[in-house]
Amino acid sequence: MADAVGRVVVTPEGSVTGAAIRARLRAQGWAVEAAASRDPDALVFDPGLLDDPPVVPPNRVVDEFLAESQRHHMSRIVVVSTRDQLGWSTRPELAAAGGALVSAARSLALRLAPKGTTVNVVAAFPPRSSALRDERTSDASAEPSELTPEPVTAEDVANVVAFFLHPRSHYITGQVLYCCGGTSLLSSLSV
Repeated sequence: MADAVGRVVVTPEGSVTGAAIRARLRAQGWAVEAAASRDPDALVFDPGLLDDPPVVPPNRVVDEFLAESQRHHMSRIVVVSTRDQLGWSTRPELAAAGGALVSAARSLALRLAPKGTTVNVVAAFPPRSSALRDERTSDASAEPSELTPEPVTAEDVANVVAFFLHPRSHYITGQVLYCCGGTSLLSSLSV
């Protein structure tokens, strides 16, 4: 039995986590689309900030998100961003794009809450399958590993997205949930 049923647009295509998100939502009973011809129930915007290179150039992330979010009326919007928005010495462009995306999502949550639309962010650590995981240095700015025994996977990110889309989460809006294995606790090490 499906947990939730509705139409969801997952855009743009091509991110590391996008395939996992689509698979998870289909398993949950969602009709997953790349683009909607009529108003969907939900939007998942994943600009690929966990990829190298990102699907959407960092300087275009906010514009693309706002354009997608205003295209249709929907009850749920979930944005996949990066924990890098807390600061990252080797990826300042991704950190800036992630921070701007979180700010835009929270601002949109303020605007859309009275209409019954929730807007939330999944700020993730690059999953085990991301090329960004290979970016290691030997100095103090080295990317820390997760504190948890297992690395973050694309499926972990997909599960958090599914949580925000579930009807039980209807009262949560404007929030950032870190799916990072605890690396957000180490943010002071990245600056």
